[in-house]
Amino acid sequence: MSAAASARQRSRDRGSQRQPEAQGSSPPVEPIELPGGGRALFTDRSHGNLSSVGGDLAEGGLRARARLRERYGMAVLLRGYQVHGRVVGRVYADGARRHTPGARDDLLDAREWSDGATRPSFEADGHAAAAPGVAAMALTADCLPVVLGAKGAVAALHAGWRGLASGVLAEGVLALREVGGVGEVVAIVGPCAGGCCYEVGEEVHAAFGDAHRRGRLIDLRAIARERLLAAGVTEVRDVAACTICDERFFSHRREGARAGRQAGIAWLEP
Repeated sequence: MSAAASARQRSRDRGSQRQPEAQGSSPPVEPIELPGGGRALFTDRSHGNLSSVGGDLAEGGLRARARLRERYGMAVLLRGYQVHGRVVGRVYADGARRHTPGARDDLLDAREWSDGATRPSFEADGHAAAAPGVAAMALTADCLPVVLGAKGAVAALHAGWRGLASGVLAEGVLALREVGGVGEVVAIVGPCAGGCCYEVGEEVHAAFGDAHRRGRLIDLRAIARERLLAAGVTEVRDVAACTICDERFFSHRREGARAGRQAGIAWLEP
């Protein structure tokens, strides 16, 4: 049996033993308001595979992203090549993009970035943006999509367990402040692998000191909440859905290499 088939069987078996992560109403398909006029959006399978790199129908990723930009009025949908790290790009109000100090892959003006059908030329697991119309996007298929909003800036972060352990959320809050975000910071954690289904090995549990552990299960959403609050976030909200047991979403654990990617997106209105 393949790894993906095994994951599907385990999900079915667990369904009779425990309740899935509370879902409430369907994740919103219209933007969520953030402080200071920002907007956030969490996509699902109905928006298509938004990746041009992996998963079924990746060749249509560019068209799927173009449809999102047109529908929601985003001038630019900015993404980096995600490597499960903690690098967060900065886009300032004038459009200037900065990466880490000394990096050679800066864009002169993110407002003029042209999306393409191949992987981005720079690595980043998120962006903070203060330029109106420049939307930051994080792609996920079980990892945590986290958006941040404050007056004057937004951010979107990709937090797999490695990135979460290495501090990508705290780096995202720092980036949000550096590009000009002021006042209270609201974070929203989108659909991700839930504590109801996400079984991991000892390496992962050890990385978090066995926090939020039930047997092999781990609740990364709960860990993310604690780390966001510790980083200075004022309020943490949830779009509570488990991507493993809720088939509205792509899931690498459930589907393997065929899994597409949904997104967490944040932007300031032009």
